[in-house]
Amino acid sequence: MRNLVSPTAPDFEDLVQAAATEAWRALPSFEGRSELGTWIYTLCYRVLSNHRRFWRRYQLRFSIGIEDVFSSDAELPPELLDERARALRLRALLGRMSDKYRAVVVLHDLEGFTVAEISGIVATNELTVRSRLRDGRKQLRRLLELDPTLVLEEA
Repeated sequence: MRNLVSPTAPDFEDLVQAAATEAWRALPSFEGRSELGTWIYTLCYRVLSNHRRFWRRYQLRFSIGIEDVFSSDAELPPELLDERARALRLRALLGRMSDKYRAVVVLHDLEGFTVAEISGIVATNELTVRSRLRDGRKQLRRLLELDPTLVLEEA
């Protein structure tokens, strides 16, 4: 779940709990036709989609304020602080992307899933996954260009 949504998101712990509960309930139905990691990502993606859909509907009716919680960096050495800052900024940029694009980019580029595996996780065909991956990368590139402080090394 950490890779599908930013750990600093206000609903992160709720999503983790909901995904863990759903995994526990659904574990007896796991048939082993896919790898366990693929099955878990599918489950997490569905939990995230349902949760976001609920909150969009909820926010149409009510307005709430949620504050971000930041942890202390006092114990980390300077080189890890720089690396952590870059990772947090990248996560923040990924958090600005829509769920369907972020999920595909993270699953493919960061987690190493194939397009076929991702199509099973997000329950769509491979051509849609490929177009979301292309469009998601373009969207991330635009966000990176707007945030020049985040310098990524070329692969």
